[in-house]
Amino acid sequence: MSSRSIGRLVAISNDSIIGELFDDLGSYVNTSDGTRFVGEVGAYVTIREVGRTIVAEIVGVSDQALMGHGRLSRANNRRQVILGLLGEIVMGCFSFGVSKMPQIYSDISIISERDLRAMLEVDSSEEQVGVGNDGKPLTRLMQLEVGRSVVFPDYAVRVSIDRFFGGHFAVFGNTGAGKSNTVARLIQTIFAKKDYSARGARMIIVDSNGEYSKALSDITEVNGSIEVREFIVAGASDGERFTIPVWALTPDDWAIMLHASEKTQLPVLRRAVGIARLFYGPDGNDAIKEHMVASAVLGVLRSSDSTPSKYDKSIAILSTFGSRALAPGTEDAANLRQWLSVSYGQFKDEEKAIAYLSSKLQPNLMDATSIKEPVPYSLEEFTSAVEFAVMYEGSISTARIQEYTATLLTRLQSLAEGVGQDFLGKTAFADLDGYLDDLLGTAQVVNIDISAVDDASGEVVTKVLAKLLLDHVKLRSAKAERPINLVIEEAHQYIKNEASYGAVGYDIFERVAKEGRKYGLLLGVSSQRPSELSKTVVSQCSNFIIHRVQNPDDLQYLGRMVPYVNKSIIDRLTYLKTGTALVFGTAINLPTLTRIEAADPPTDSANAHISEKWYVE
Repeated sequence: MSSRSIGRLVAISNDSIIGELFDDLGSYVNTSDGTRFVGEVGAYVTIREVGRTIVAEIVGVSDQALMGHGRLSRANNRRQVILGLLGEIVMGCFSFGVSKMPQIYSDISIISERDLRAMLEVDSSEEQVGVGNDGKPLTRLMQLEVGRSVVFPDYAVRVSIDRFFGGHFAVFGNTGAGKSNTVARLIQTIFAKKDYSARGARMIIVDSNGEYSKALSDITEVNGSIEVREFIVAGASDGERFTIPVWALTPDDWAIMLHASEKTQLPVLRRAVGIARLFYGPDGNDAIKEHMVASAVLGVLRSSDSTPSKYDKSIAILSTFGSRALAPGTEDAANLRQWLSVSYGQFKDEEKAIAYLSSKLQPNLMDATSIKEPVPYSLEEFTSAVEFAVMYEGSISTARIQEYTATLLTRLQSLAEGVGQDFLGKTAFADLDGYLDDLLGTAQVVNIDISAVDDASGEVVTKVLAKLLLDHVKLRSAKAERPINLVIEEAHQYIKNEASYGAVGYDIFERVAKEGRKYGLLLGVSSQRPSELSKTVVSQCSNFIIHRVQNPDDLQYLGRMVPYVNKSIIDRLTYLKTGTALVFGTAINLPTLTRIEAADPPTDSANAHISEKWYVE
């Protein structure tokens, strides 16, 4: 199809390109593709050269235009347009960016239907993969519709499924601008295809505000081959409870949760995990148990505590961690209790107790931390293991260990007595794979509602879940064999821009951002405050959907951190309508202003109708 010439280039520099429209043009022109408006900001034009067609966007219109830093010019009152170069079409294929600047005095034309279709890639969204039993072709969805073009309403805006969901993506925008609607609409669209549907997808949503249950409620009715599973972390809802197995947590996981920053705290956590596996696992390793119990009690007896305090601690150790020989009811345990009984502020026979305990020491035995097999144990049992680890560490290293670990024990106790009871449990699974296989199950969508817990607890749940998932996918025999998309709402609360990584020396989300893609763990982050997000995570995102953003800090941050963004694009973000977003990245040919359709059913995030709530009978 031909395109109509509407002007020519009159000035070209590195930072601006100016064209003049012909003075015989009105506001509209007729082309072979229909009637088009001339000189509309946001419209596309083409500059044809031998072997390529350059595509540009009109970013400004006036009868005066500024050329570089020079004076305003006027040429026979002709309208002038400022152009932003977008890309070029070569042999029918559009690519973002241009290989070289156009020539001065080149013709400017209204973009043709053919060129527009090449830019927006609207010709093929599915590919045939076979023929069904009914003789009808089976097709796989290759592109996903995210909305309609604002500038060209007749055209759908589509993204490549492989490039969008095969990498990390981000959805940004002020509160109320439409972020949750966008995420919900994407998920609904993914699973709307009924034949050859996305049954292999695995999407986990961390729902910070409890918004998605309503939006996901009809997916299984629309497509019977898709399963949606919903969990709640806490609260009065009737949903399935989300529980993280305590025994599956590594010392690094505990360090993340408890903010273990002291050099002495992470070794204690490592030892505590080994102790829990040793004492709450199958019978055996009695020699190691006796050695550790004897060493811990000896450490208590040699401490500066009062005699009654020493007695209480010693009996607590023997009662909780007594090996087969020292278990309550045995002769040795009875003798120890008798020797350590207190009379007039003194032990009855401390020397016999010390001699007996010393006979159980075998320093050359294997250390408890070398036990790697997972053993189911509860949060209460792990808390006891940490307390025992502190006592044991004090007996073999420094008496000041209790001072160094006081904050760790306080945080753990607070967690165990508070919200930790809601999401940390023993569970019924013997290993991590069994737990995660049950969590994901046959469901394509897993929604985890953490809205009933505070931000600190939500951060714990989100970080530990990400760590468990990364460990899980890294252990698979084939990389990215079963990709998982982890979508996190209000991501700025959890994926923080922090310089300190604590005792483990890394931030789990930064690790997922850098390593997750090749193993099949992909992040989707949604946030109203992008400037508070980890720079590493944002820099690893390859696709963006940005709604209205007005905070100057966020705009400046996006300008620095996000590829494909220039000042013209940043300026647009401040006045976008609710539900409108700029879509750009590797999954789409060029940044496209897009009207996102409303999710059906919608998310539970609508603004309150104040007048209806105020003025009542």
